[in-house]
Amino acid sequence: MSSLSFANNANSDSFSLGGLENLKSQPTELPALPKKVQYQRKSNYYYTYIDREHTFEENINNLAAIYAVTWVVYPLTQPSTVKEKGSLENYRKNFGQLVFDKDEPFWNWFVHPISGSQLFLFYRARGYSRSDALTMSFISSTLFEFTVEIYTEPASVQDLYQTPVLGSVLGLGLEKLSLYLLNTGNVLGKIIGHAINPSTLFWFYEGKVKLIPQVGKDKAGLNVHIDW
Repeated sequence: MSSLSFANNANSDSFSLGGLENLKSQPTELPALPKKVQYQRKSNYYYTYIDREHTFEENINNLAAIYAVTWVVYPLTQPSTVKEKGSLENYRKNFGQLVFDKDEPFWNWFVHPISGSQLFLFYRARGYSRSDALTMSFISSTLFEFTVEIYTEPASVQDLYQTPVLGSVLGLGLEKLSLYLLNTGNVLGKIIGHAINPSTLFWFYEGKVKLIPQVGKDKAGLNVHIDW
């Protein structure tokens, strides 16, 4: 009985080992993961100013664009003055004249600096440095005083410096404030930022930088795209 029992146990052990061998799962090859997996996240915009050099043709085109706008804006913003005082006879008489105007402080210390600030911000949006934007603002303001506003009144000494100089000082403050608000990511901040610096809304603004985050397996980066 011992011999039979041993044989049975042996057969049983042999069966069990064989069954375990058959039940072993074959190794499954997993698909190789790419060494560098890169993810592209939603792009964001960063508002700034990028100074660059300008050709003579670019300067003329920018001055001409502002000059054309002033011929449209002036009668729209002061219709009563244009209607009452405007005439070709006054234009001829006022041409080349320069006087100290007697405008109310509201115009000399508020309206003209505000219009000058937008001139400054326009040229900044076109890629001019701060000093060059001041120069271009001065030229545009002078052209307006001596060739547009004389349709109703002579050129003003105060306006010649208050519009570009005070306007550029105000424009610099608006530039910094608007960039801060536009880059907060806050909707209300962006609305206010565009409102005080409207040039950032238009196609000619050169400081809108597209930021595209790049996230990889072992690194992270930032793709910067600038439209000229």
